[in-house]
Amino acid sequence: MGKIVLIIVDGMGDLPIKMLNNKTPLEYAYKPNITMLLRHAEYAYPSVLGKLAPQSDAGVMSDLGYDPLKYSTGRGWFECLGLGMEPREGDLSARVNFGEVNNGKLSSVRVYMSKEELRSLEDEINSKVKIPADFEFRVGEDYRAGLVIRGGKTRLSQYVSNNEPGYTAKFYQGGKKLSFASGFKDLKVKKIKAVRKEGDDTAKLLNLFVKEASRVIKGSGVYKERAKKKQQLPNYLFIRDAAVSDPKLPDINRLYGRRWYAVVGMPLEKGIAMSAGMKVADIHEEPLLIDDLSKKTDAVVSALRSFDCVYVHVKQTDSVSHLGKYTEKYAIIEAIDRILISRLSKSLEIDSGDTLVMTCDHSTSSELRRHINSNIPVLIVNRKFGRNNDFGESACKKNHIKQIKKATDIMPFVNKL
Repeated sequence: MGKIVLIIVDGMGDLPIKMLNNKTPLEYAYKPNITMLLRHAEYAYPSVLGKLAPQSDAGVMSDLGYDPLKYSTGRGWFECLGLGMEPREGDLSARVNFGEVNNGKLSSVRVYMSKEELRSLEDEINSKVKIPADFEFRVGEDYRAGLVIRGGKTRLSQYVSNNEPGYTAKFYQGGKKLSFASGFKDLKVKKIKAVRKEGDDTAKLLNLFVKEASRVIKGSGVYKERAKKKQQLPNYLFIRDAAVSDPKLPDINRLYGRRWYAVVGMPLEKGIAMSAGMKVADIHEEPLLIDDLSKKTDAVVSALRSFDCVYVHVKQTDSVSHLGKYTEKYAIIEAIDRILISRLSKSLEIDSGDTLVMTCDHSTSSELRRHINSNIPVLIVNRKFGRNNDFGESACKKNHIKQIKKATDIMPFVNKL
């Protein structure tokens, strides 16, 4: 059985953009190394969550073969697990954004800060916020953080809404939970609400935490210094995807009968990989794209010597999409081709049975600046396939493998090649 490399380029899919000659960033990008691989390639064009615009947790789970509607208990579990917070059954774990609110209305759901600023606010919040429960707050990258409230004698519930505009929590049979990108028009910031009666106390606790954290942040040195410099002010915490139970993903090594390794730098993706039983590389996101891609490429090539399958994640395409920077998006795809794909085309033995898969967890519109519910482009390179044309959304839509209807079908199909 050959080696498999799965590349998930976060938010890579997009819509045609007039300024790019009505092409998507993926179609517009110059990608000669991918083009060379198309001599043995097939495409897929599956949906992720049907009519719902997925978050990254649902997308990554689906790409790995896990149905999020069957396993997801809320993104917060994976996020906090990946941050090293070790959530336990009954604890409440949630994803947090530092945002800015003025006069009760949203200014930004993302206030980007340096690692030093984030760590300073982490210390302030952990030491000065007072709520009637034990908690741990830990920062991640840029504007992200995780919150774990320890259950103890208090019964916590996942049946609470998000206070981050644009992400709506949806509940399914058996307590399964997902949030999906819903967009928003009303800028009024809303409090967290109980979706079921059992969530009343949890909603009150989370709202108190948000209020207390805002008070502490506004009194911090970070806030005062940023105010002096007239920078964005992180005066509010947006909380979403609260979870209280382990999703219990089946071990991916047993699922496919192959040993898996993950080269991922973001907490969410680390958490999913850990929950799936993968060996996870000890790396973090590098601030410079070239450094990040080079470091991840080295890790993938090294892992291929000892593992059967390697999953690598690239975040930057999604980040620039949310900022509307479509020129940067296609430039990142070109860098992926130049650094990651170039090395892998030499390290993998496609003619001997190895397989390369390149796809995304969801599509993110650079013009709408949010996730959308369109199908995702998938490239599968394997010696069993013949030549194909330029890899992009249009080509995938026009000519794709019929058996792969949903993203959850990708890895079972690839594993049988």
